[in-house]
Amino acid sequence: MQKVMDPTPERLAKGDIAETDIEIRKNVFVPCLRSSGALYTLRKSGAIQDCHVAAAEMWARDYETGILGARDPQAGKSGGKSDPELSLISRAAAVTRCESVRRSLGEVSGRFLRLMMIEGMSVNQMQTELRKDRSKIAGAIELLLEQLVELYDEMPGKLMAPR
Repeated sequence: MQKVMDPTPERLAKGDIAETDIEIRKNVFVPCLRSSGALYTLRKSGAIQDCHVAAAEMWARDYETGILGARDPQAGKSGGKSDPELSLISRAAAVTRCESVRRSLGEVSGRFLRLMMIEGMSVNQMQTELRKDRSKIAGAIELLLEQLVELYDEMPGKLMAPR
C-alpha cells in the first residue's frame, strides 16, 4: 500500500482539509486527512475554475476508494450499514475510472494528481520534489485539470455538473 502523508500544520491552518477512512486490513479502517494546497491556491488565483476543482476532488475520491481502499463516501449515507455488494461495485467503478484517467492522461499526469490530491503538496513542495520551475508546474496542473474535466465529461453517467 502507498504511504499517505499527513498535511503539514500550515495546511491544516488553511482549512482545506478533507477526511477519509483508508482500509489498512480487511474491514479495518483508519482516518486520514487529505488536503490540496495547490488545487485551492490555483482556484483562488483564478487560474482554474470550480469544474476543475470538482474533477480533481472526484479523481481523489475515486483513487482513495478504488486504489487505496477507502470507504465509499456515498455508501451508508442513509445512516444504515453499507451494503457489501454495493461497496464492491462502487470500488470496482472507482478503479475503472482511475484506470481510464491513467490510460488517457498518462503516468506523469497521474503523478501530479497523486502529489497534489493524495499527498497534499503545494506547488512549492512539488517544485522541490520534481526539481522543476514553479510556473511550469502550475501550467502543467492547469492543463491536466482541463483534460481531466473533459475526460469526466465524456464518461458514461452524470459524473460532472454541466459547465
